Amino acid sequence: MTPAARLAAAAELLHEIEVAATPAEQHVSAFFRARRYAGSKDRRWITEFVYRCLRRLGELDWAVTRSGAEPTARLEALMALILFEGVTPEAIAADYFGGTHGLAGLEPEEQAVLTAAASLDLADMPVEAAGNFPKWIADKLAEEYGAAAPAVMAAYQGRGPVTLRVNRLKATRDDILAILADEGIEAAPTALSPDGITLESRINLSRHILRESGRIELQDEAAQISARLADAAVGMQVIDFCAGSGGKSLAMAAGMNYDGQIHALDTDAKRMRDLAKRANRAGVELIAPLLLHEDERDDELLGQLAGSADRVFVDAPCSGAGTWRRQPDQKWKLTPERLEELCALQRHILGRAAPLVVPGGRLIYATCSILREENQAQVDDFLSSHPDFHLVPVSALWAEVGLDGRYEGDCLALTPADHGTDGFFTAVLEKADPAQ
Repeated sequence: MTPAARLAAAAELLHEIEVAATPAEQHVSAFFRARRYAGSKDRRWITEFVYRCLRRLGELDWAVTRSGAEPTARLEALMALILFEGVTPEAIAADYFGGTHGLAGLEPEEQAVLTAAASLDLADMPVEAAGNFPKWIADKLAEEYGAAAPAVMAAYQGRGPVTLRVNRLKATRDDILAILADEGIEAAPTALSPDGITLESRINLSRHILRESGRIELQDEAAQISARLADAAVGMQVIDFCAGSGGKSLAMAAGMNYDGQIHALDTDAKRMRDLAKRANRAGVELIAPLLLHEDERDDELLGQLAGSADRVFVDAPCSGAGTWRRQPDQKWKLTPERLEELCALQRHILGRAAPLVVPGGRLIYATCSILREENQAQVDDFLSSHPDFHLVPVSALWAEVGLDGRYEGDCLALTPADHGTDGFFTAVLEKADPAQ
């Protein structure tokens, strides 16, 4: 593809993503399925350019607005070339539209936009634009993180790392690192999770023998830490209340050494099928997938499980704010109304999960979010209405569950600015045992 064709494709994709509610990754996949002729280099350039624009949409929108032009997909793509790629207006004319002098080949409005973009004073950019967050979210982060808020927002401008979890039931981390090194794949151990490996370059291991044999799973380090904090041990009864495709269930199972049971609950039948496949690959037989129907049938199922679980893990549906490096379009589509709906759902799920915990057992509440409403505020609300539960400080559990380094804090609250992980929150809540 020519540079102009690549740019046109990127502009088309950006427009599709902007007007749709579905995640960007779905549009990118569908776009290239319909264009088999695009080579790997073209696909890589277009995909990386689109995601760079989405991660830095605040700067891009501000620049387009300051240029005085009516925003269009192509104009925004041209502006992004100048702001993020360092391409001059003259080079765009020559390389992208075949012009031989000045700005030949561009429309007058495009010429004006690009000329204005080249002379913009980026120091005038407001905090939310420079941080590439919607203003209402930037204001929340400023309130919660104070002076650290700009660093938190800046950390979202890069790509999330490719991180693996080594299945302790089948291999050690040193084993996997040695195999990767033999294959010329650069990798390093994670700083906090003793099971984690970060790849130094973006290599697709989805069909690699290590994954197909169940020795590794793709899982961010923060999620690995959260699963460790559950401290699911040999012989325990565990409920993974919002199991999804089972990443946390599999991580907890690795610490149970084939002894005990995990009931993995979810409302998505397809994810339940995926979990069964992943469990078989990992050599795990103690996970029992259970489908929730969101009707009266759930009352009977949850009634049978009431008071039975040593650990109930609630990885609650949330805004996904902690993963916005990987899904940058979603931060622009989140609304205050949707956030309120999610918080109400989280409270409902916690209320449903609490009765499942046996006296002396623990309820683990987790989100891949960095927003207080979904995290600490939910824990405070839960504890105020459930006096039979108390918070177990994460700092007291850290070394006990085998995590590396140190962590000071009652709840796990990570952002990409801390250790390069996804943003993640975890609180460990213990139910009182009247017999003790």
